[in-house]
Amino acid sequence: MSARNRLNRRRICAAAALALALASSGPGAAETLREVRNSLAGWLAHPGLRGARVSALVFSLDRGDVIWELAGDRPMIPASNMKLVTVATALELLGPEYECSELPGIWAGESLAAVARRILKRSDNALADCLLASLPEAAGRGDLTPHQLCAETWGERDLFLRGLCWLDGSGLERADVMNAEFTVALLAYMHRCGRGREALVRALPVAGVDGTLRYRMRGTAACGRVRAKTGTLTGVSALSGYADAIGGERLAFSLYMNGYWCGIERVRRIQDHICAALVALNREEDPTGGRPCH
Repeated sequence: MSARNRLNRRRICAAAALALALASSGPGAAETLREVRNSLAGWLAHPGLRGARVSALVFSLDRGDVIWELAGDRPMIPASNMKLVTVATALELLGPEYECSELPGIWAGESLAAVARRILKRSDNALADCLLASLPEAAGRGDLTPHQLCAETWGERDLFLRGLCWLDGSGLERADVMNAEFTVALLAYMHRCGRGREALVRALPVAGVDGTLRYRMRGTAACGRVRAKTGTLTGVSALSGYADAIGGERLAFSLYMNGYWCGIERVRRIQDHICAALVALNREEDPTGGRPCH
């Protein structure tokens, strides 16, 4: 088969997958696991992402299985999704009731849970950087740098920063490196036994309701059911957090998209459609349990 024919075949397959995703993405419609996976494959094959680097992972926190993965361990620029990691680390080390009196711009008696909401919902860069810088002293580990402390904290919990780079708390540094695999593992740990589990969930923007997701996913099943951190730099878009499916499952997901050439609004719409597909999952309505039919 010639190179041109192979290229045309890939384009036809991508177009078919996208058409299938569009056909099965009605608002509020329950979808089986197979249909959700078809939707995700279609949206991630969107022409707007042609040539882009993508790292994506979706994990069921209730069933313990991977719903979807695409290059989950690929190193990516996280943008403001780094704030999610910074806040989770602070909550795990200090607890949500910790009084953040030493941070600049903090109100008297303000708790870490309140600071977490300001960082994640508003995407406050300066506050996130200050929080990370203050962690070693606050945690009684002034002998370590913030990066060393974070690596030690998560390594002790079997979450390792191999190949990842953590240079700031905000994600403004383009040399920061994360991936979907670590981000979802972190979200899963916080949901399962994290010291600040509820504080983290409440601090995340809610789709169609508040924070940086206030105007996104309105009019879809994902409105009010997705809590996630956005991330944006030039050529970089990310969205990671939790989705509550209509079938009762809570999903942890991470979507990193780097090096795209289309407009940021198109990339965000792709992410929003993916979230709507996740929320539509209802395995109670799936007679095959998501297994292939023969």
